[in-house]
Amino acid sequence: MIALLAALIGIAAQGQQPTPQVTPPPNVQPTTGRQTPADAPGGNGLTLEQAIQLSLRNNPDLRRADLQAQSAVQDVTIARAAILPALTFNASFSDTRNGGGIPTRIPDPRDPTGTTFVTVPSSPDVFRGYGATVGVRQLLFDGGRWWNALDAADAQQAALVASFDEQRLQTVFTVEQRFYELVRQQRQLKVLGDAAIRSRDQADFTQRLFEGGRSTQADVYAARANRDNDEINRLGQEARVELARQDLAIVVAVDPTDPLTIQEPSQMQQEPAAPPAAGQAVEKALLSRPSLKAFALTVEAQRKNASAVRGDYWPTIALNGSFGKQARDLSTLTNSIDSASTLRGSVDLTWNVFSGFATKAQATKSDIAATQAEVDLMTGRRTVASDVQRAVAQLAASRQQARIAAQSVQTAGENLRLARTRQQVGVGTQLEVRDAELKLTQSELARANALVDGHEAESALRRAVGG
Repeated sequence: MIALLAALIGIAAQGQQPTPQVTPPPNVQPTTGRQTPADAPGGNGLTLEQAIQLSLRNNPDLRRADLQAQSAVQDVTIARAAILPALTFNASFSDTRNGGGIPTRIPDPRDPTGTTFVTVPSSPDVFRGYGATVGVRQLLFDGGRWWNALDAADAQQAALVASFDEQRLQTVFTVEQRFYELVRQQRQLKVLGDAAIRSRDQADFTQRLFEGGRSTQADVYAARANRDNDEINRLGQEARVELARQDLAIVVAVDPTDPLTIQEPSQMQQEPAAPPAAGQAVEKALLSRPSLKAFALTVEAQRKNASAVRGDYWPTIALNGSFGKQARDLSTLTNSIDSASTLRGSVDLTWNVFSGFATKAQATKSDIAATQAEVDLMTGRRTVASDVQRAVAQLAASRQQARIAAQSVQTAGENLRLARTRQQVGVGTQLEVRDAELKLTQSELARANALVDGHEAESALRRAVGG
């Protein structure tokens, strides 16, 4: 290769008159994907771990799932209250006025004949009363309604806890996707920025060649057009970087108007990990995915609800007791049991023999809800299996693409150096150089995309299998 280049240089020197010295553009250094800390975007910015922690604290969907799980704890307490004794207390104070203000006609005592009457006012009678009653009720049997309702509340609480875990997985996954997307856009901006620099240097070099009589005006115009197009692409990429930054700011719940820079993970430029066997990953996901646990627990809760509703077909048996006392004087109300007190105990049986088919309708609705929950469970299992398969396939493809793209970057860099050398010695054309520049840019973009796609696939696989 060195000998061939020397021969080409010698031939060009013999066939041309001496021309002004032309400084070639800088040597091409293909982007390897590794940057020094000073060059890395957001070297002192937000790390991925910090972004995840911010989102876990501030994400409204995760907060809502947490509150729903806390509310379910109270539902369990409410369901348990049915089997605990109920204690009631009632007290009363009353004044009863009898008569008062209604005049009464009576015979005049001064008339011995009794034929004369006089009207006299009547004085009212006021009766004051105090009362107190203490009652207790204990449910003995209600056809299984209370224990089925308690089991349903326990299952529903566990389902909401699993839903919270699923939402946490989804939140982490969303943050990682937005974070990696910002990394992708920043990497593409660097590649397009390097391409714009190469085009600008090439345009300057072509101008110097034209001034030295070794290039045409058309080559100068073509180089300037390439320079301007690459600059347009770079400016458009800056806008896409800003959009990706706004998406990340929304996910981590920070003010989008605040400046937000990120620090790329150290493993970002490493080759994606080898994907696991799809069958094993699917099996793990079916056992570990919180969403499937939530679906299964919801099925159990709906079945228990259906059994609880059918408890209305049975009578309700409860033990009731009460002690009460009525008194005209508050001081005697607290005395021991006497004739003014009442002590009552009973075993009450209540049976709703017919309710206009309402019980049957409610039981049918509960059965339908349980069947629907089973359908959701089966659909969820298929969805999880599909998510795992997709993530494994994407990870495998990205891993291979990253390897090939790394080789392509090296090859494209060598090709561009050769094209520029040929142009310098007068045997290459501007079109060859431009074609080599485009191939290098495409290779660098392909490598950046493959690496980000691989890490996004790793994140998707972690979520799909349950963390």
